[in-house]
Formats: sequence, C-alpha cells, structure tokens
Amino acid sequence: MKQLILDAGPLIALFYAKDSYHQKAVNGFSQLSKEKTKLITPIPIIFEVYKWLLNRGGSLLAQNTLCVMEKSLYSVVLNDSDFIQLQTMIKSLPDWQGSLEDATVIIIANKYNSPIWTLNYRDFGRFKNLEFWNPN
Repeated sequence: MKQLILDAGPLIALFYAKDSYHQKAVNGFSQLSKEKTKLITPIPIIFEVYKWLLNRGGSLLAQNTLCVMEKSLYSVVLNDSDFIQLQTMIKSLPDWQGSLEDATVIIIANKYNSPIWTLNYRDFGRFKNLEFWNPN
C-alpha cells in the first residue's frame, strides 16, 4: 500500500474553495483516492488546518473539515521519542525558520519513510533526504 505524508497546504486548498491551489488539491486528492493511498498527517497539522479554516472560512467550515479529516486521514500522535527527535533537530538548526508543524511533518516522513505533499517547499528545502509528491 502506498502512503503519503500530508502538510497543511494541500488540505487547506482542498477545503477552502477560494484558495489558488484548490483545483490542484481536488485533482491530487482524487488521484490519491483512486490509487488507494494511505494519507498520513501529524496531529499538529490537523490543528493548523482547523485554525486556518476557522479564521478564514468560519466555524462551520472548520468543524465540517475536522469531521472529514478524522474519517479520511491516518492521524499520527507524536510520542516522547518523536518529540525528543524534533527538539534535537530544531536545536541543531538554529537558523532554520520552519515551524514546529513543519518539523512534525519531517519527523513523521522520516519515521514512515514516505514522501510529503506540500505546497510550500521553502521550509523543507534544507532537508535533502526528503522525498516529495505532486499530483499528475
């Protein structure tokens, strides 16, 4: 079974129709569904998507999206070891401008040895071992 780590961008674009990447996200998730891809995302990404949609789309959109994400995503909780690894990574890169949410995506992608789907490569570019996925 193929699996993929999701960053917030594709999820936001899917659920927020005004997003400039909305159609790309719709096409991408359709492709992933046809391929029966396991969609993995760290819990902090779900929180990020919810907050973003709450602020821009309102509570109804955020709440409905949360229900859809709960049913369709494999959400990953960071354990103590993951969190220590995250802290170690952050401390080793004092000039890195990525968020803790970005760091969780990196940790989980490495843990599951899976590619990432993101719309913002800026904060991931420093990590040469990462593999990325884009829709056809």
